[in-house]
Amino acid sequence: MNEVVECIKCICGCNELSRDRIKEILCKRIHGFLSDEAAVDMFKKFIPANSITHRDIANIQRAKKYLEMDIDTDSDELEEFAEDLEEHLEDELKTNSNTKEALERVIFEYSKKIESSKDYENFKANLREKYTSRPRRKT
Repeated sequence: MNEVVECIKCICGCNELSRDRIKEILCKRIHGFLSDEAAVDMFKKFIPANSITHRDIANIQRAKKYLEMDIDTDSDELEEFAEDLEEHLEDELKTNSNTKEALERVIFEYSKKIESSKDYENFKANLREKYTSRPRRKT
């Protein structure tokens, strides 16, 4: 039976992680978690491809990209991005003269949304289970 269980691999790739790395991911706050590219990639593999959480992650990643680019506030690309957001965030991005502030708000709002999602809760529970099932290193 143990051989069968050992053959079952988690789709997110957490089986490849050390106990310490799993603990590191579990201890991160949402903003740190979302800044950890490897952790986000695992999370995206864990959740259904058509989930709202995937869209929310994409919105955060686009907002971060635009922050780094110092994008022109009148660009079609930014306008298109704004239209993909929830209405109150779209309005803020279109009307706020401080684009950087509006993009940071987008990141903050979607981060909170992900943190409270069932997808994130289930992912963290899966990691906790993997963490507790891994033997501790002998010193």
